[in-house]
Amino acid sequence: MALINIEIFDAKRVSRSVVVLENISSDQTVLSLKKLIAQKTQPSIPIERQQLRVTVASKGLNDESMLSALNLPSIGAHLFLRDLGPQIGWRTVFLAEYAGPLFIYLLFYLRPSWFYDRNFRVPDVAVTLAVACWTFHYLKRLYETIFVHRFSNSTMPLFNLFKNCSYYWGFTAFVSYFINHPDYKSPIGGNVQIYAGLIGFVLCEIGNFSIHALLRDLRPAGTKERKIPYPNSNLMTKLYNYVSCPNYTYETFAWVSFAVMTQSFPGHYIKMLINEWQAVVLCGGSGCRMTELTDHIPKCMLPVVGVPLFWYPLNFLQRNSIHDVFLIVNEKHAAEVKLLLTQKSLPPLDDLHIEVLVCNNDDFGTADVLRHFASKIKKNFIVISGDFVSDMTLEPVLSLHRSENSALTCVFAENVVSGQVPGPKIKRNKGRDLIALSTTNQLLFMASEEDVDQSVQLSPSLLWKYKVFNLTAKYNDCHVYLMKRFVLDILCKERTMSSLKVDLIPFILERQYTTIEPDIASHLESDGQLDLINHFNCGIGDEKAASKLRCFAYLVTPENGTIIAHVNNLGSYFELNKRIIRFLPTRFNQHFPAGLKNNASMDRWLTALESYISETVHFADSFQPTDSAIVTSNTTVTPPNKIQNEIIAPVREMDLDDDDDDE
Repeated sequence: MALINIEIFDAKRVSRSVVVLENISSDQTVLSLKKLIAQKTQPSIPIERQQLRVTVASKGLNDESMLSALNLPSIGAHLFLRDLGPQIGWRTVFLAEYAGPLFIYLLFYLRPSWFYDRNFRVPDVAVTLAVACWTFHYLKRLYETIFVHRFSNSTMPLFNLFKNCSYYWGFTAFVSYFINHPDYKSPIGGNVQIYAGLIGFVLCEIGNFSIHALLRDLRPAGTKERKIPYPNSNLMTKLYNYVSCPNYTYETFAWVSFAVMTQSFPGHYIKMLINEWQAVVLCGGSGCRMTELTDHIPKCMLPVVGVPLFWYPLNFLQRNSIHDVFLIVNEKHAAEVKLLLTQKSLPPLDDLHIEVLVCNNDDFGTADVLRHFASKIKKNFIVISGDFVSDMTLEPVLSLHRSENSALTCVFAENVVSGQVPGPKIKRNKGRDLIALSTTNQLLFMASEEDVDQSVQLSPSLLWKYKVFNLTAKYNDCHVYLMKRFVLDILCKERTMSSLKVDLIPFILERQYTTIEPDIASHLESDGQLDLINHFNCGIGDEKAASKLRCFAYLVTPENGTIIAHVNNLGSYFELNKRIIRFLPTRFNQHFPAGLKNNASMDRWLTALESYISETVHFADSFQPTDSAIVTSNTTVTPPNKIQNEIIAPVREMDLDDDDDDE
């Protein structure tokens, strides 16, 4: 058999000869050439770093290729060598790729103070399950890399390890940052959504492992042999009957289930949509139902655990990522409100852009105020009463409003904060609202209980169009309204409307089942499904428009918030001050003004869980223990009394001579 000499040139510098291999048989393989090159070069070039090519631009030759198949000439034969640089085995590559995500995610979960500039609260159940699922997935990956997967002797350039790991590690940091963030919100579907996602994730992980175990036996260790896989007795492998790579199918749906469980993708989408909103906070009310207090302190300035009432709806908007806010206040109190906001004496509202608007007409109703400042509002908007206090999330409300293409969405709650009103025991209105809801929670009618006598008059058009609906009085209007921008056009046209709840909202609700004016109909977006239905019906144009105008009610669920309060009477005000204390740092703001701690020097004073005592309060030595009390800043309390079920206002010296309860 003829022997040839082969000169090896550097593929990067073609004029440079690396080595000459003499008396090479044509029945040798490319791998045997690599071994000779490793022996003859100084310094030695390891086999795994070598790539031989017929030409500089051609692909690398397979190690199993025979020299006879290359058609090299007997004289002047040459090949080109490319040094691939330092190499690393594939098993090591996968171990590095999978170990990083495991430890990075655990760092975000176990050491949040390293990444976030705020105190961490008790993790949500979805957050805890997410870290468990993530840890399980990558522990499974590491186990499979060591004990299940078969790897050939091929290697990868060491530099590529950093590129591969940067993807896995960077994506892990991105996902874990948002899921473990202190401001993370639970999925809108509650525990049903969380555990449905968990079940899907676990099943897909089991399926993925089953496929990997099946593939393991198709390749003998240390080879590149490939066989066609077929399902075995494991039910999870039956997916091979429908897809060619079921391991990737299971992997894909495992992460889809993870996204459902944590609402990571929907949550990000909703957060982007939230920025499309503007908010109007109405704080100009006089507080006519609680004149015992508001005759001396403006309602918006009433202290709730030492912080003015107007701060709470602003905090609610900040926690729900509504940044563009108009705060409407009475002219008499505007300077004081602005001073509090600019001096940063309140718990931080740094994420908000607040524009304080001054209303100088005491006779304006809520609709009048909104009409007066209509030119300021450029987007769809949210109207919130200045006495609304809650830790609920707006995400499900926004989701309902957008998915139903609602013109108006109102928030109602069944269990609002209420309490006994001090004073004579007389029958008082419970502040409930009478509402009519369709089977899909479309809001058809709304009226305050105090405005309804013995009977309720419903429009014949409503009764004709909606055969089945629920008329109930068990919900309270939270005075949180989501509206499309064109509602302001209606308000500006109908100059006689003075109140949102009494005039504007009933007007819009009635337009769902009565004739719609052409100028209103022009604002309604087309609904393809409704257009198709109307195309085959004999209805007139106004009825088509009416079917597109829809209003909905969001009924607050028990898991969406622990505090829902509409502070419009003394009972709700006193009860809120007591009930909110335990939730302040975790559900409202971790930077809340600190109260006195129950330490050794204060044990004889502080005994109750439902008490908040400002750090600047001064007690006499013989003062009795407190119980269910709020004592705010710069207050001095002298004996011989104890405080029980009382709120002591700021900047005054109080000498309690009598043993009063429920003051």
